[in-house]
Amino acid sequence: MPADTLLLVFVKHPVPGQVKTRLAATLGHEKALMIYQDLLAFTCDIVLRAGYETHIYYGNEIPAGDLWARADLPRFLQSGADLGARMQQAFSAGFEAGYRRIIVIGSDCPYLSPEGLRAGFEALDQAAAVIGPALDGGYYLLGMKTWIPEVFQAKKWSTDTVLQDTLADLDRLGHTYALLPELGDIDEAGDLAGTFLAHYLDQA
Repeated sequence: MPADTLLLVFVKHPVPGQVKTRLAATLGHEKALMIYQDLLAFTCDIVLRAGYETHIYYGNEIPAGDLWARADLPRFLQSGADLGARMQQAFSAGFEAGYRRIIVIGSDCPYLSPEGLRAGFEALDQAAAVIGPALDGGYYLLGMKTWIPEVFQAKKWSTDTVLQDTLADLDRLGHTYALLPELGDIDEAGDLAGTFLAHYLDQA
């Protein structure tokens, strides 16, 4: 893979009561934790098969010996007051380190694939930014080859306006962008239907 290409993965160390709280409200903390652990394992497999230089950013703590450590991937702690500030810091560090194409994903999308990640990086050959829209009005993937800090600022994170506000910023600033296929992610119990996690609904 090109040496100037970087994949960022935003995760949380799976601690009961700190992950998938909206799922936990319906299914309980134990099942929510198990679901998140399954999503982490799925995401790790996708990332390793894609083969890009990858940095893992934790939102709570960096544990010893987890699956990302066993994969021997560089691990960092997120820094910033909100999700936008944390992504901005991670992208800024990547560009300062000499990377020229950077994509960030989370660990909530059970429809991701190595091919989808490749499509994202390939889109950056033609566009300044790439976005993978999520069904809930946010996005499951964001990438750029031009430093555009405005996309991380003045957003109501975890709401259905994030995508449209991000696209509005790109249009206003005159940056080209590409859109990947719209995919769902896992926030609530109903999102499990039709995924490899659907068996958790049968246990509810």
